[in-house]
Amino acid sequence: MPEVSQITYNLKEVASLMIRHQGIRSGLWMIWTRFAHAATNIVPPEGEGGPAGPASVSVVVELGIQKANEPGPMTVDASEVWKETKPRSSRKTTKK
Repeated sequence: MPEVSQITYNLKEVASLMIRHQGIRSGLWMIWTRFAHAATNIVPPEGEGGPAGPASVSVVVELGIQKANEPGPMTVDASEVWKETKPRSSRKTTKK
């Protein structure tokens, strides 16, 4: 099998992973993100040309989930997340 170098998740998948991690079994949940913003002056690398000027920089500070009141395109139903869980196979002993 080839070595995996990148794994991606969409926002609903991230919310589902967080719901499982927290053991949440009911309710509608959605991704919550907190950003930090800063302003700076950007100068292009030497030899690349282009204008220098003010710019905005955003940094993701926190990522979490929050409860939602109504279903929508970004919500995940916690009870549905747990229905997707594959049942663990039980060890059965067979007589020979």
